[in-house]
Amino acid sequence: SRGKMVVELGVLSTLSVSLPSSYNVSILQQPAEERQDPGIWGITGVVESQNLTNPSKAKKCGNILDASSPTPQQAKKWQQSIDFLLEDPKGRAHFKKYLKTQYASENFDFWTAVDELKTKKPQGEKLKKETREIFENYISRDALYPVNINAKLRVGIEQMIEDPNTEIFDDAQKYVYRLMKDGPYMNFLQDSYFQTLIGGKG
Repeated sequence: SRGKMVVELGVLSTLSVSLPSSYNVSILQQPAEERQDPGIWGITGVVESQNLTNPSKAKKCGNILDASSPTPQQAKKWQQSIDFLLEDPKGRAHFKKYLKTQYASENFDFWTAVDELKTKKPQGEKLKKETREIFENYISRDALYPVNINAKLRVGIEQMIEDPNTEIFDDAQKYVYRLMKDGPYMNFLQDSYFQTLIGGKG
């Protein structure tokens, strides 16, 4: 049977995804003014397989978020720690979906962008370009999707942005992680949306 899985791609400057030949990947890059979802590129991907009968078997490819339904066991594991949630492509996808309903996905998107930056470890001009994109989207005083960090962290990043390294956002990422852990993550676990996932009805 022919199946289709809609996935959201993390904040990427270059998309590089390896999939079996039976998969087709189509990418839609929306202009900034048309985006509903915060993100540097506003990219949405559709992974389509001729034989995708069980989307839950799909694996993470690059920064793809698996938006298919988790098993109740998977969802219950997310209760143990926010780390388990963030390490699971399905956990990330459903947590982001919940945050979007709360109009509060900026911190998660920033955290994801920084995670991707440290994973790719760009150098030279590419490093400057990617750190500048994150800075202008989430950190600068005129940021499109400003994250909730204190002035000291913001100034520290501003002082490094002209000569950045891959650790430039580390302190801000840790700060945002604590905010998510103490607030949105706990709210997510108590929300009816999550309770539905635990019940296997997501």
